[in-house]
Amino acid sequence: MRGMLYTNDIVHTVSTHKDLEIYPMNLQKRGKCVIFNHKIFENQRSREGTEYDQKAIEYTFNNLDFEVTTHPDLNYEDVMEEIGNLSKENYEDCDCICIFILTHGTSGDYVYARDYRYRLSDIWEKFTADNCRTLAGKPKLFFIQACKGYSTMHGIHAQGRSATDLADASYTIPTHADFLYGYSTVEGYYSFRAKEGSCYIQTLCEVINEHWRTTDLLKMLTMISRKVGFEFTATHANVRISGTKQMPTFSSTLTRDLYFMPKHTS
Repeated sequence: MRGMLYTNDIVHTVSTHKDLEIYPMNLQKRGKCVIFNHKIFENQRSREGTEYDQKAIEYTFNNLDFEVTTHPDLNYEDVMEEIGNLSKENYEDCDCICIFILTHGTSGDYVYARDYRYRLSDIWEKFTADNCRTLAGKPKLFFIQACKGYSTMHGIHAQGRSATDLADASYTIPTHADFLYGYSTVEGYYSFRAKEGSCYIQTLCEVINEHWRTTDLLKMLTMISRKVGFEFTATHANVRISGTKQMPTFSSTLTRDLYFMPKHTS
């Protein structure tokens, strides 16, 4: 039986049984992957190396059968216009949607367009189940490569431990269900980027390329956090920054495991 979504007294069908443990990823299209890549700003330093992150994302998500589109250096009004247009499209034949934002950022979930800063919530609020009904019950993925403050993080030496130390019915969906937010760093801290791209985006693409056929997304994000957190240390001319660490984070309201099942094309 098809579940029903009730939002503001409006009923919307959701083609997913409520007890399924894995998101169905068998619709005609995987969905859109949209990259907002900000390199040039009016009042911020240029983000050198971000083109390498863009290329890595394009390669990885094309390989996952997404329809990939890139928007470079948009101002605030153009970002909001593109997001508004995206939220109004019909996604009935799509598995999910994925949005990347590569930019400068500050604490409080603010990120920068070419001219002004804005809240990330301005983006994802457009895709809640009551605002974008054809994505109701489907994964909505957001990945943010940006600083979330100006603090630097130091590491400590850790002693490793040995292995021995270790019913069919209609239903309602919360409007903020089925979201995944991946951040390159935790609140208040720097996010590092080199001339060859950022350690977060490069590692994210590397892990997904290697494991997407067998591993669910949340487990891959944990692997990404481990690799970035343990294997990368900043090298920088500024002695306050050099030798410091970075810790990616993610939050999720996904309600099922997410595997990027291969699409079978004739």
